[in-house]
Amino acid sequence: MRRSALGAATAVLVLAGAGLTAPTAGAAPTASSPSAAGEDPRYWRRDGPAVPAEPRAAVPAPLRAAVPARPGTAVAGDATLTVSVRDRTGAAPATDRAGYALAFDLATGALTVVFLTDGSGSAAVTPGAYLVQAFVETVEASGDVSLSMPMGTGVLVAGDTETTVDARSTARVGISVDRAGAALAGGTVQVTVPTPGEQIWYAADFDYPGGLYVQPTGPVPGLALTVYGGLTQGGGTTSPYVYHLLFESANAIPRRPVYAARTSQLAALTVDLRGQGEPARGWFRPSGRHPDRPVGFGTSVTLGAVPARYGSVYVTPHPDVRWRLAAQVLPADCDESGGSDFFVLPDQAFPAVRRYPVPFGRAPLGPSLAGAAAPASREGNAMRIQIPMYADAGAGRDGGTATSFADYPFATGWTRLENAGGTLLGETDRTGFGRFEVPAEAGRYTLTTESTRKACWSALSIRQRTQWTFVSAYPKTTEALPLFAVRYDADLDTRNRAPAGESFTFGVALEPAVTLGRVPSYAKSDNKGPFLALSASFDDGGSWERVAVRRDGDRWLATVDHPAGAQHVSLRARATDAAGNTVDQTMIRAYALHP
Repeated sequence: MRRSALGAATAVLVLAGAGLTAPTAGAAPTASSPSAAGEDPRYWRRDGPAVPAEPRAAVPAPLRAAVPARPGTAVAGDATLTVSVRDRTGAAPATDRAGYALAFDLATGALTVVFLTDGSGSAAVTPGAYLVQAFVETVEASGDVSLSMPMGTGVLVAGDTETTVDARSTARVGISVDRAGAALAGGTVQVTVPTPGEQIWYAADFDYPGGLYVQPTGPVPGLALTVYGGLTQGGGTTSPYVYHLLFESANAIPRRPVYAARTSQLAALTVDLRGQGEPARGWFRPSGRHPDRPVGFGTSVTLGAVPARYGSVYVTPHPDVRWRLAAQVLPADCDESGGSDFFVLPDQAFPAVRRYPVPFGRAPLGPSLAGAAAPASREGNAMRIQIPMYADAGAGRDGGTATSFADYPFATGWTRLENAGGTLLGETDRTGFGRFEVPAEAGRYTLTTESTRKACWSALSIRQRTQWTFVSAYPKTTEALPLFAVRYDADLDTRNRAPAGESFTFGVALEPAVTLGRVPSYAKSDNKGPFLALSASFDDGGSWERVAVRRDGDRWLATVDHPAGAQHVSLRARATDAAGNTVDQTMIRAYALHP
């Protein structure tokens, strides 16, 4: 049940071209998401508030409209629109079952939120044609709660106008796949309508035990109904398979919005979760985003033991949908209180019916600067560092950062920034994380971070030390700092092991590609880089041996002679780019060895 924070008050809130974007369904709240900064009333979240908890927080400051001080009074306007709502039994719903209605101007897309008291409410609007919609919960005869999204697509307002949206005219959305026992674990349903101004949209979570109902329509040019469902075994959160199904109906909502998929017509993902020498379990979540839909979608599932390959992950092929794939390697008992490894592979597409390999957890685990977020940037005189320190191997990989102490509970460490003279400018007690104030003039800096981790699911990457030297000056806009990481591409087995007593060759690259892009004039140097030197240790850093490397296009190939009887390989790399920026990166127990 969604509870109202405003009680019986009736008010109006206008969003004129707000341009808000709802977060991916099920995603954790962020500083910019409606869940963290006021609910977006267009996105109904199960168990959220029946009305926005604080109306003024729901829209950016320049777009806020006055909320009447006295309950039941509409603000001044050209006409009053009164909206009445009925649930699926024909009754006027209580305020905590339908707290507001949405009135969209079909000419501009501007939204007026009409707050309801026991199924009725009024708002001042500009005369014109409106799409009027409400979210209505109904207690079904079974005792389960359903959600309906009744609407009227052409409500004409010339003067004071009354209209009713009735959930009895809605139809239940259905989704299925040809696999016995597969049931809905989560999903979203969203409706979009283009206008000459802002896009009209509204959406809801697709996880009501009593079902979700939408309003069938006649032809409406440009209207789209988008239905996403995540299906697992019995609808559970632990399943050996998961289906990510996406369906779209264009220019009308059908009288029977029931959709079915065939496994043979889906893209199949083989999720390869690598182990790190200790018992573990694997969690997987794809988060999808359609460029023309405001709400993302995704369903998470615990797949099972690690290491393992899970080939029963399916996705509806789509040329425009981009997926952010995330995986966690958890302790074997799935207790996250001690932490976990969090791996991210952004911006993936699955446009065809074929099998796609998706590896996660490949060693070595180390810092990455190629993710979608800004891991190291400067704005004015402030440098912001939030580098994923345990990203898995592979191009473009991202991972968790130590933005709070809870992110790396398994690791202790620090991060320091010094100037060229060795003066300490700032220090934090978190690895790969900090905010540091620096002078405006160009200068050379040294950024150092260390980390020691004790993870019950891993015997790898037990210690790290990375030091960067780089040049930076006051930027006109926020810009990335010229840091880079040494990334490895090693053909290890499912437990991240290579054979002992043999020579072993693997790829080494600098990421981001430091040979590309423009070098600022203040950072010009006579270096002909990039350069790379590599060493290996077989006694956890007690002694080091030089490793032979040779150029191979835009990367290097390294060959290490593994001693018989050794158990782990540690790596230390030193690299320099064309601007003279450097990195000195050490990983203790980068990967394991087997006889």
